[in-house]
Amino acid sequence: MSLRTWSILLLNFLLVGVLPIIPALAYEQRPLDYYQNDIQVNTGLGGYDNVGSEGPVETASRAINILLGLLGTLTLCLVIYAGFLWMTAQGNEEQAKKAKDILSGAVIGIVIILASYGITNYVFRSLVNITN
Repeated sequence: MSLRTWSILLLNFLLVGVLPIIPALAYEQRPLDYYQNDIQVNTGLGGYDNVGSEGPVETASRAINILLGLLGTLTLCLVIYAGFLWMTAQGNEEQAKKAKDILSGAVIGIVIILASYGITNYVFRSLVNITN
């Protein structure tokens, strides 16, 4: 094998094998009573007395935000794929047109995702303010 092949293999090993382990090595495990001062329990009228429990509005808001985050990630993957197609077209007009179509669809998709995030964020904040 050539030197270039070995350097590519080493780079892939570092990026895929070593880089994801670094945050786990930097994690410092602390005892549970370290976090006791951060936990607040709302036991007032209509409140929740279980630590970590949320109301239905907060749960729905979190679920929608997770879904929109996944859609945003999918859109980013489409943009990267379209860019790859466009860069490797090498004068092939059909492949370049396909890449432009995917890219324009992804841009329209990200605009829709951002608008829906703004609308749902506004609606759920209004619901939380009204109910509290």
